Amino acid sequence: MIHFRLALLLLVATLSGCSSQQPATGIVEYTDGDPVQSGSIEFRSLKTGDRYAGKIASDRAFTLRDQDGNESLPPGDYEIVVVQIVMTEDVAAADHQHGRTVPRRYADYYTSDLRYSNQANRTTLIRVELDPTH
Repeated sequence: MIHFRLALLLLVATLSGCSSQQPATGIVEYTDGDPVQSGSIEFRSLKTGDRYAGKIASDRAFTLRDQDGNESLPPGDYEIVVVQIVMTEDVAAADHQHGRTVPRRYADYYTSDLRYSNQANRTTLIRVELDPTH
């Protein structure tokens, strides 16, 4: 009976999130609350240069993946870029589904000024905010 209880406790601890894996999901929005509805986001480690990227969905959500396709964002400090390529040729203005256009400065690590410190004990979604006036 003791072995059964020990096995049950280990299973509950594993399923309840006692592992070191954190969520690599988040949202991107403007400082006024409007969602970023398309594009991609990339986090680059300031320590190692490793990159973690994801596609931004129409509901502002993203999931970061490493170069092997695994959902991941290890603890550490990151710089961020948000890239949005909008193809408007031969598309009527009423048919554009990309939402507000992301300012160009956010597409370059040298000008984006977006930073994120991923703490080892984080359990919340990653939140990235863009200033629409820059």
